[in-house]
Amino acid sequence: MPDPAPPDDAPPRLAVAVGRSVSDTKYLLLVAAPLGALVGCTVAGYDWVVNDVLWAGVTAQPLAVQLVSPFFAMLVAGLVLRAFRVRSSAMADEVVQAYHEGTRGMPLDTAPGKLAASVATLGLGASAGMEGASKWLGATIGSAFHGFAAKVGLDLSGRDRRTTLLTGGSAGIAAIFRAPLSGAVMGVESPFKRDLALDALMPSLVAAATSFWAFTRFRPSGPYFPIQFEYRLETTDLLVALAIGLAAGLASHLFLATLAVIRRRAESAAPTIWLRTAIGGVALVALAWAGQALLGTPVTLQSGLPVANQLLNGHFALVACAAIFALKLLATAVTFGTGGVGGLFVPTATIGAALGACFDATLAPSHPGVYTLLGIAAFAGASYNSLLFAAVFIAEATGNVFLVAPALVATSVAFVVSAGVSNSRAQRSSR
Repeated sequence: MPDPAPPDDAPPRLAVAVGRSVSDTKYLLLVAAPLGALVGCTVAGYDWVVNDVLWAGVTAQPLAVQLVSPFFAMLVAGLVLRAFRVRSSAMADEVVQAYHEGTRGMPLDTAPGKLAASVATLGLGASAGMEGASKWLGATIGSAFHGFAAKVGLDLSGRDRRTTLLTGGSAGIAAIFRAPLSGAVMGVESPFKRDLALDALMPSLVAAATSFWAFTRFRPSGPYFPIQFEYRLETTDLLVALAIGLAAGLASHLFLATLAVIRRRAESAAPTIWLRTAIGGVALVALAWAGQALLGTPVTLQSGLPVANQLLNGHFALVACAAIFALKLLATAVTFGTGGVGGLFVPTATIGAALGACFDATLAPSHPGVYTLLGIAAFAGASYNSLLFAAVFIAEATGNVFLVAPALVATSVAFVVSAGVSNSRAQRSSR
């Protein structure tokens, strides 16, 4: 049956479509693109302060100083949080919460304190990653940018503040990971466990591209996980990916349960934030010393990216891989359970790398290190309730598209086994 004719006063469909396209284009060019470039430059500066100034200064000191640095990281972070009266130490989760709350946007009054606390946590060696802070920083800039754009009369195409803040958050992830597609996917996937924030997808893709461009003007642009082999898909890898996904899904329950227990006990034992973070700092020092004693290197310090790359290149035997898994899991749970400020993805990627490296050390992989990469995708995907991001990230971070297939298998199984349990307390099931 043919569609009924539109009323005489209704605009032609072509005119409506063209008008919408023009409006979208204005938003992409006047808001998303410059926002991405601004976020990329800001994240580049943040990355330089944390890694080239603070952390490089710590690693230049004697080993004993490096091993005790997490105590000062947590103590300073706690004191800053208290001084600025920051209500929550969450960063990436605060972005998700702000998105769901509607048009209020990111809280700007406590932003300086949270930013300073994250610099201390990351720059002085606690077990945290850059991506949570980069996403939070991008979303905060996006929230403020939306208000500025509205005041000066820029065409926002009917989009509310939450779309712009999520666009900024995606740009922040794209910059720090040097992976524009992964940044956009993670940004729109993060608010939901089984859905996507499709309203922010198109501007997030544009902002991620300009953010990546701006970031790489100032900071390194090489692959996040450089691999020494040219991967070609093997049937056995798909079968092993099933086992890795199962193990990662179960391990994510262990990690999140440990995090919940530490958070609950720390809050009941120490009513003030600085005391909780100080206690956490003592525990992190003990774990760093344990790593040094067992493995000859403090594997629990900072995000763990160098350790993940060492695991990828087969520098550790099976027992050492298992020890790194346990130590890094505990260090990350302690950092965030006692009030550390930063991102969870890179530490969980290191935990996943240790898990996958156990498969590399036990089985005969088609390419040495491939199961380590699948462990990264599966464990991080399970912890974040992510089906798409982790698999896309592995391909983009290594420069090999063939890894998408086994990574999707591993993350899908891990996603099912994780049963909706996530490290994000603000995530919702679907729109």
